[in-house]
Amino acid sequence: MASFSELMQNFQEELICSVCKEYLTNPITIECGHNFCHRCLFCSWQATSTPFSCPECRAVSQLRDFQVNVRLGKLVAIVKKLSAHCLQNPEGHNKCKIHQKTFKLFCKDDQSLVCLDCSESPKHKAHTLYCINEAAEDFREKLQETTMDLKRKTDNVVERLIVENVRMIRWKKEIKIRKRNVSSEFQKLHRFLDEKETEYLSVMERHRRANLKVLKKRMMRLSQQSNELRKMITELEEEYRKPHGDLLQDMQNLKGVLNRNELVLQQEDMPPIKIIVCPIPRIIEILLKFKVEITLDCNTASPGLIISEDLKSVRYGGAQVLNNSGMDNFAQVFGTQSLISGRYYWEVEAPSNIGWSIGICNPNLLKEIFLLIAAQSHSGYHLYALGLHHVSRKTYVKYCQNYVSKLTVGIFFDCERGKISFYNVKESFLIFTFTIVSSSGPFYPIFFLSKKAMINDSSLVICP
Repeated sequence: MASFSELMQNFQEELICSVCKEYLTNPITIECGHNFCHRCLFCSWQATSTPFSCPECRAVSQLRDFQVNVRLGKLVAIVKKLSAHCLQNPEGHNKCKIHQKTFKLFCKDDQSLVCLDCSESPKHKAHTLYCINEAAEDFREKLQETTMDLKRKTDNVVERLIVENVRMIRWKKEIKIRKRNVSSEFQKLHRFLDEKETEYLSVMERHRRANLKVLKKRMMRLSQQSNELRKMITELEEEYRKPHGDLLQDMQNLKGVLNRNELVLQQEDMPPIKIIVCPIPRIIEILLKFKVEITLDCNTASPGLIISEDLKSVRYGGAQVLNNSGMDNFAQVFGTQSLISGRYYWEVEAPSNIGWSIGICNPNLLKEIFLLIAAQSHSGYHLYALGLHHVSRKTYVKYCQNYVSKLTVGIFFDCERGKISFYNVKESFLIFTFTIVSSSGPFYPIFFLSKKAMINDSSLVICP
């Protein structure tokens, strides 16, 4: 008695198209009783002009109005489901789903196993087919080769991992050493700066004491001189009130008094005391790290200002102003750059023969401006710090020092800390620092030149 699998195989064979060797699709039953796929039968019919004959038994068929056998199609669907169910049985694991025959070949094109019947189907007929054993052995060789490559790659990765691990350990040690070196060098720098600070403060203290001593002596001398002058005035007033005869009789004594007074009047004023200046080591070198490019904005220049082509220098060439006072004596121009956040540093060479002013200003709030001013007085030029803030609405003016010729001014603006500082670049010391209480920015660099003199070499120059 036939087994279930044999019966199933016989049943499936009856439902396979003899043309495409696949399950019937839209099956057509012709006069001779054979069944074909609708597409396979249609192609066979189109390929011949002679009376149509059955592709399987060659019997001539007169009818060409083919009708789909719906019931047979349903049987094909049922068999497909049964085949899928039977494949769950280990017995059908190595068998073709369609023909229920053992796989004997491997299709290289589709990368799939096929049976002998499948190999004769149009689907696989033009494909490259191998014996299963041959194909499996070839694939095993490729797997083994790939496995060996992966093992070699793994060994290489492990070796590199060991090298990188050693490198990481060395790198950590190196970073640790360098951090220690950096800390050590900064400690040296801190000690050096502390020593310099102590030294400079000591020098300034000695200078203060010495000057204080000189000032006390001067005050004592001036007090004595004041007493002598008062005594002389009293003596002269007494002589002045004498009668004519007595005044003329005492002429010899009067000439002596006049001579003494003349000597007192000829005494020169004592020279001013100079304030000692101590340079700050490497301060300019540190500030140069924040140096920015500053150029002049021609659109904001006052009439009469002449600006260079590179927008780096300005001089006044307009009409002279002799009688005005205050900032009306100055022509102004803004810098192009907007100073909003961060830290900025730039340097300016100032003229030695006219008044000038440099600093920063908020154009939106003209009462918010911080300047270093070189102004002329009866004894020459002096430096002043002028600050106006829109919050306090007060003008802050501070006398700084006597003006130095060929002065290069460094301007450092720290937006976060709200400080604007002016430095003597050549001497490396701080001239003055403003604290900006509340900045409503943005600020722009601003430059002023006096209108009182027209000299060719009187230019403000922004250093490159």
